[in-house]
Amino acid sequence: MLSLRSSIALTSLVSLALLAAPRTAQACGGTFCDNLPNPMPVDQRGEDILFVIDGPTIEVHVRIEYTGEAERFAWVLPIQGIPEVTVGSDPLFTAMSSATAPRREVEREYDCNEDRPGWGQDSGGTGDDGGGCGPGGCLDLESDPGPPEVVYEAVVGAFEVVVLQGGTAIEVIDFLTANNYAQDPAAEPILQEYLDEGFLFAAVKLTAGAEVDEIHPLTFRFQGDEPCVPIRLTRIAAKDDMGIRAYFLAQDRWAPSNYEHVVLNPLYYDWSLPASFKGPTTDGYLEHLSVAVDEAGGHAFVTEYADPSSSVLTGSIYRETWDETAFVGVDPIAAIDIIGDQGLNTHPLIRSLLAEFIPVPDGLSANEFWNNIARYANQIDQDAWNADAFATALVERIIDPGLHAVDLLDTWPQLTRLHTTISPSEMTLDPTFHANVDLPAVSDTWVTTTNQVLCGGDQLFHVNVEDVDTPVCVPEGSVYPASAPHPAWQEMPAALRIEQIPMMGPPQLVQDNAELIASVYAGYQSEVECVTDESVGDDGGSEEADGGNAEGGSEDSGYNLPYDTTCGCSTPGGSAPLGIGLGLLVLGLIGPWRRRERQDLFS
Repeated sequence: MLSLRSSIALTSLVSLALLAAPRTAQACGGTFCDNLPNPMPVDQRGEDILFVIDGPTIEVHVRIEYTGEAERFAWVLPIQGIPEVTVGSDPLFTAMSSATAPRREVEREYDCNEDRPGWGQDSGGTGDDGGGCGPGGCLDLESDPGPPEVVYEAVVGAFEVVVLQGGTAIEVIDFLTANNYAQDPAAEPILQEYLDEGFLFAAVKLTAGAEVDEIHPLTFRFQGDEPCVPIRLTRIAAKDDMGIRAYFLAQDRWAPSNYEHVVLNPLYYDWSLPASFKGPTTDGYLEHLSVAVDEAGGHAFVTEYADPSSSVLTGSIYRETWDETAFVGVDPIAAIDIIGDQGLNTHPLIRSLLAEFIPVPDGLSANEFWNNIARYANQIDQDAWNADAFATALVERIIDPGLHAVDLLDTWPQLTRLHTTISPSEMTLDPTFHANVDLPAVSDTWVTTTNQVLCGGDQLFHVNVEDVDTPVCVPEGSVYPASAPHPAWQEMPAALRIEQIPMMGPPQLVQDNAELIASVYAGYQSEVECVTDESVGDDGGSEEADGGNAEGGSEDSGYNLPYDTTCGCSTPGGSAPLGIGLGLLVLGLIGPWRRRERQDLFS
């Protein structure tokens, strides 16, 4: 007997139709970028999905983005149970990403001011000129069971949604072909697998005349007991290291059931970043995650956040100023003013509504026309404007989804973000997930490493490894060993631990890399040396270095840090550099950084 598995495919853009229409990879185009002040160049084939489990009901939100021709867009999802489909909230994903995206920051400190770039030189600043906006404020617009039976059919926002039940894989493909969904013969055996397991298929495409910029998230709500991401169908068109980010709103933290769980090794990450770097992670983090997942056999997730959902700011998701009744009976010029007054101009879907109801005349840009619409009153397409229909669409695509998203965040206190990368050859097992009330919180999304520049140019990267300061020596002219791998660093694993997460209780250890990490670290530290040049800057020390940053430091260290002083770079005195489990490490192999004899450099 088949077990009931409530599932929805995370195959947006890897649909049968899109196999004939490869998308263009662009920054934040055809992907779901972490929308932070400095958008990180994340995997261009990533997928975002949110699960909300409420008793016997599962609600799944999927964010869809696509670059290509509107008529070639289509999307096929294996799903268990007939769903209710509604418009989802695009800003919800943006806000969740902003609150939970991992960040890596390097803060540079100079022991001698002479080593600071531009020290002693005058510097000037430049300012940005402000630009004016038209009425309504500024709009950001750049941007043998028988044949399959249709058991659900609806127009949802800009989409036509059809759910098919039964039939064979060939019959499903025939239906899709007859209804203008392109298909690929390679999909047939995979479709049949899902049919044999009792899945239905939801087929989604844009309505006639809809443009790509009208694409919006969809929400599927159906009966079930186990969230699952059916990725087997995805493999016929996926690229290597496709990213999957799964969010969960619930009472407790969620974890993978049939995939392993990975804890990343901070020493593996390339910390050779500019000292002024602040913000979201770069591609280096994604590479780190991908390697760690591969070390776990390709079927594993990393928990990037598991803490209160209250960290998600809701101001952009829904605002009380949004009121559809204000648009009833008004003309297009007044409508633009109202959009600005209500703060709707920053919503990502307002552009698609304007394109539908107040289309841009030929020869004008969207910015120029909508921001200065009164100037072009004689070019407004009055036949396209329908105030009542605009108000109805505003409720369906923006107001109601925003209200529902805020209600979900208010209802469910815990938000979990899981992240993996996976290649087509690894897409053989659909990941499933479960809650575990005993798991600890994961809230340190912002990880900071201090880059201490010693007098003369040698550097120490103080990497936090499970709350232990682990300094990595980088002699002048060199880079962090993960950037251009040092021979002694080659075997450094990306994963600190590989675990299995049970239904209750703490994680169960599958592989502990602590001893290997300690050995690689010790070997590297024994081959490099970081020293402070006493001939530089008698009075040039920074306040941070001069005052010390740890209590109980050794006078011999000269830096008020609890370092042993033998050779190479240091480890915290009296403890192994990687915390519990590294007692086998011989401290003499690690060694501290050395200083030339001068006891009065810092007081």
